[in-house]
Amino acid sequence: MNDTGEDRRPARPGRRNIIRGLGLAAGGLLAGGAGFATEQAWRREDPPTPASAASVDSWQPPDRQVDVVWAVNTRRRLVALTFDDGPMERWTPQALDALDEAKVPATFFMVGSRLARNARLVEGRLGRHEVGNHTWKHDDLSKLSLAHAYRSIHRTHETIEQVTGRAPTLLRPPWGRLGGTTLHVAAQHGYDLVLWSLLVQDRALGREPDEMVAAVVDNARPGTIVLAHDVGAASRKTAIERLPAMIRGLRGRGFDFVTVSQLRRAAL
Repeated sequence: MNDTGEDRRPARPGRRNIIRGLGLAAGGLLAGGAGFATEQAWRREDPPTPASAASVDSWQPPDRQVDVVWAVNTRRRLVALTFDDGPMERWTPQALDALDEAKVPATFFMVGSRLARNARLVEGRLGRHEVGNHTWKHDDLSKLSLAHAYRSIHRTHETIEQVTGRAPTLLRPPWGRLGGTTLHVAAQHGYDLVLWSLLVQDRALGREPDEMVAAVVDNARPGTIVLAHDVGAASRKTAIERLPAMIRGLRGRGFDFVTVSQLRRAAL
């Protein structure tokens, strides 16, 4: 598969249903990747460990609790913008340009192999931003053995730390898919898991950008975690191009922008 950041596209839902369902947008509409092929190759090397905690008689207890966060309960009018699947030439630099112009922080969940190849795209540009782990090749952690999941996460962890000078503390599993393996490997790295509560609907509304912006601005609530993508199809470029309008609209409603970790510190 070519490494384009394109997603496997399900049937396009109706616009009315899209808008009605925005509050439950944590349903896993993330960009696709090479996780299945990677996992199959790894299976030839090592026998798999069951990925679901329900299929394991006992786990070695991890050293810490793992929290799973969709949004944060806070009275403060704060919102966290997050971007998945980069960095790549389309469309990471444009996203960073828009955020820099507005002086807005964001959280980027980066794919390790892409960061290793494209570190120059983000060099010196991540000071106000947070970087989280999004696996090595956009791998489906719910299907990987414990050893293979650890390998994907740890290699990405080391790459992020090397490129940014900061160790990540957050993991967003591709497609939002969870399993016993995902939680166990997160605990081993001291991570919490971050999903999302509001999805930028570039796929459904990319040809109606004003409605796409309005869907984000009108549905944001204090503590919302917004999911966008800085990699992939042309509709995602449209979303990035409309990012300044989203920021203006949210500021017009009295929202301030924070990273995910900053948002969590504002929880009640």
